[in-house]
Amino acid sequence: MTIGITLIILFSALIHSIWNIQLKKSADPFKFLINIGTCGWLLFTPYSIYKLFTSTISAETFIFVFLSFLIHFLYFIFLGKAYSNFELSLIYPIARGLSVFLLPIYGIFILSESVTLFALIGCFFIFYGIILTGSISHNYLTSIKGLKKLFRSGVVSALGIGLIISLYSLADKQAAGGIDPVLFVWFTDLSAVLLFVYHQRKNKDYFNYFSSNFRKLIIPGFFQFSSYAIVIYAYSTTLLSYAGTFREVGTVFGAIFAKIYLGENFTPKKSFGIFFIILGAALISIF
Repeated sequence: MTIGITLIILFSALIHSIWNIQLKKSADPFKFLINIGTCGWLLFTPYSIYKLFTSTISAETFIFVFLSFLIHFLYFIFLGKAYSNFELSLIYPIARGLSVFLLPIYGIFILSESVTLFALIGCFFIFYGIILTGSISHNYLTSIKGLKKLFRSGVVSALGIGLIISLYSLADKQAAGGIDPVLFVWFTDLSAVLLFVYHQRKNKDYFNYFSSNFRKLIIPGFFQFSSYAIVIYAYSTTLLSYAGTFREVGTVFGAIFAKIYLGENFTPKKSFGIFFIILGAALISIF
C-alpha cells in the first residue's frame, strides 16, 4: 500500500477504536450503537443529498450498495445484542479476527487479488495478535471443558458477527470504486436509522435518549461514520486483502484506550498480541 493510504487507514482505525470504547462504556450498548449510527447519518445528510443528485451510480454498484445495506441490518442487531450480553474483550477479538482470516481468502479466490507472501504472513500475524489481545486463553482451545465454556461465553455470536463483517466488506469492496464514500456510508447507515424508528415505535424511549444525549452522541456518531467512509475510499484504491486486514490495527489503539480509560489490565499476553498486530501491519504496508 502507498504511504498515503496507510496513514488514512491508521487514522480510520484510531477513530474507530475511540467510538468502540465509548460503546463499551455505555449502559445500553445496543441503544447507543443505533443512536450513534442515526446521529452520524443525520450529520452527513446534507452532503449526501447533494452527492445523490449530482452523481451517477451504475446498476452494478447500486446492487452491491444495497447488499451491504441489508448485511448492515444484521451487523447492528447482532453486534449490539452481543455487546449487551457478553464481554466485549471476547466478542471483539473473535469477530474481528475471523474477518481478518476470511478477507484474504475472499480477495484471492473471489476477487483474484495477487497477494505477496509477506503480506499473507502479515495477515496471519494480525489475526493471531487480535486473538491474543482478547480474553481468550489457549486453555479454551485445548480441552472439551474449555470449548464448552468458550461457546457459552458468546463465541457463536462473535463468529456470526465476524462472518457478517467479512461479507459486508466484500460487498463494500465491489461497490467502492463506483460511488462517493460518504454517500455509500449514508446508504448503509440508513439501516441504523430504520432500526431507530422501529425501536422508537416499540419502546417509545429512543427519541428521548437521542435528544437528551445528543451532545454525547455527536463525536462517536461522527467517528463511526467517518471511519467507515475512509475505509470505503481505501477499498477503491487498494486490495481488499490489504485494506480490510490492515484496518484491524485499531485493536492496538483499542487496547491502549481500554487501559487508560477503562482500567483494563495490560497483560504480557496482550502486549505480545499488540506486537504481532504491529508486525503484521508493517508487513502489509511495506510488502
